[in-house]
Amino acid sequence: MKINLKKLPASLRAQTEEIADRLGVSVCDDGYPLLAEEGEELKVDFDGKTVCITYPARNQFFRGLRLFKQHFAQKAFSIRERCTLDELGIMLDCSRNAVRTVAHVKEIIQNLALMGYNQLQLYTEDTYEIENEPYFGYMTGRYTAAELREIDDYAEKYGIELIPCIQTLAHIGRIFRWKDYSEICDIGDILLVDEEKTYALIERMFAAMSKNIRSRKIHIGMDEAVSLGKGVYKERHGEVNRSEIMLRHLGKVVSIAEKFGYKPMMWSDMFFRIFNDGEYYVGADKQIPQEVKDLVPENLSLVYWDYYTTDREIYDAMLDHHLSFNRDVVFAGGAWMWGGFAPFNAFAMQISDTALDSCKAHGIRKIFMTMWGDNGAECSDFGVLPTLSKIAERAYGHEDRATQEKAFFALTDIPLDDFMNIDAVNIINKNEAPNSNNPSKYMLYNDCIGGLYDYLVKQGDGAVYAQYAERLNDVAQKAGRYTYIFETQRALAEVLELKYELGIKTREVYKKSDKKAMKELVDARYRPLIKKLNAFYAAFESQWSKENKPNGFEVQDYRLGGLIRRVEHCAVRLENYADGKCDTLPELDGPLLDPWGGGANAPKQLSSFNWFASMIGVDGL
Repeated sequence: MKINLKKLPASLRAQTEEIADRLGVSVCDDGYPLLAEEGEELKVDFDGKTVCITYPARNQFFRGLRLFKQHFAQKAFSIRERCTLDELGIMLDCSRNAVRTVAHVKEIIQNLALMGYNQLQLYTEDTYEIENEPYFGYMTGRYTAAELREIDDYAEKYGIELIPCIQTLAHIGRIFRWKDYSEICDIGDILLVDEEKTYALIERMFAAMSKNIRSRKIHIGMDEAVSLGKGVYKERHGEVNRSEIMLRHLGKVVSIAEKFGYKPMMWSDMFFRIFNDGEYYVGADKQIPQEVKDLVPENLSLVYWDYYTTDREIYDAMLDHHLSFNRDVVFAGGAWMWGGFAPFNAFAMQISDTALDSCKAHGIRKIFMTMWGDNGAECSDFGVLPTLSKIAERAYGHEDRATQEKAFFALTDIPLDDFMNIDAVNIINKNEAPNSNNPSKYMLYNDCIGGLYDYLVKQGDGAVYAQYAERLNDVAQKAGRYTYIFETQRALAEVLELKYELGIKTREVYKKSDKKAMKELVDARYRPLIKKLNAFYAAFESQWSKENKPNGFEVQDYRLGGLIRRVEHCAVRLENYADGKCDTLPELDGPLLDPWGGGANAPKQLSSFNWFASMIGVDGL
């Protein structure tokens, strides 16, 4: 497919040429002339000779270009679309161990424009430069002022509004490592309220963003400050009403925001926790006291975040409660990429359908999808493209899967069903409903001869990983620019093929006192596993380097390097036993017990690495 840009407005040519390359569309003199004009709705008209894109907003011009590719086989067509949302965006987490390179953010911006998004929220706790604050974001790979301006200018050219996201109460704990900020720490990761130096720093936060990013929207965070007022504040002032100090703090922060011309938004959970015994979710049978509603500044947008709920009634109740504040309401869903190395597209797409249905019924026209990087930021941002693409298609009125599949193929040149294999390593039982269980991470780090999670493993469970490795390799061969993320997943599947059942196989051989079989197990499983782990490390390091700054990879070195060294050590221990150099392996002498003590204490599914990480001592990495 070829296009000619000579009749295109000069203001669109550079971006069109750049994004045409991403779409696999040639720009040349003998291509179809491309025309563009502004209008009230997105229109793509092609008569077989000339293509004309009418666009209501700059980002939609680029969606129109993707629609041209999507429908090109029809030879002639006329498409009309209207976005049902005023704001459609993502929140990109650049604070949980990984700070995206400027080049990678630009790739994300291109994809957002092609899908029809108009907003990118850049989540930075301390990963941005503040003038005269050398320790703020020290050694984190923070964005310089020049980098923020470069990203903002680039986003603007594609019609994407870059929105800064900062933290002005909690989730700011990394700065407290440094003496410069010791006087403004209340407790844990929470700033000290009513301290003059706290507000001086917050003002400098706003000033830094104001200078470098043009949007006058800003996300001020202020979520999950559950220990507010329980530390230094309590020592100074005694027991106080924590709601009062939070709201007083909010008033001061909003006042500072207004000084810089900002309209702030914040996570809504703290308002709900005030009157709901610390809980976020409020049922339909409860009413929010008017005095609580009155506490919310009029120019503050409330962001209802919900990444877990599968029940439509909960969304309906929570949106009703949010709307009762009579304030601007934004919904934040979850593009599930924070459970480890692989995403959870099937789960994210399922729960997002329910959430979007409720949002539509309640007239919510501002939505963004969060892309958190909890506990290491191992998952590629591009791994959740199926989720983001489906959200976009729904926003433009396309509810049917067939259209969604065509849109995704036009975006990536990969069939959606093939791309969905990116989720595979987390699926042991194919008959289970989509969920957020992450065996690819907890079984990767599960110890070979002292595995707490061996209790959950059954003979034959790991066989599925051989199938996944083959399938992921097939996808990688035709994945183009996304080959590297499938190579990482293939390498992980090959690791898990050997490792998933390794603990129970080792225990079985040991219980039989079969030293010959133990030696064979080391040769057939442990030694090959070490090679596969090194291959996975190399693939993952390559993925990291393509998307993130170097800072933060030391955590992966500690974790994966420690894992490799541990497998090597276990292999030596087992060989010593097989060679008669030791009579017993005490780690394997005891029985396997249920880590949760059985019964009602056992979780229905393992959806978090955090508990296991704390058990094996890597929680702080």
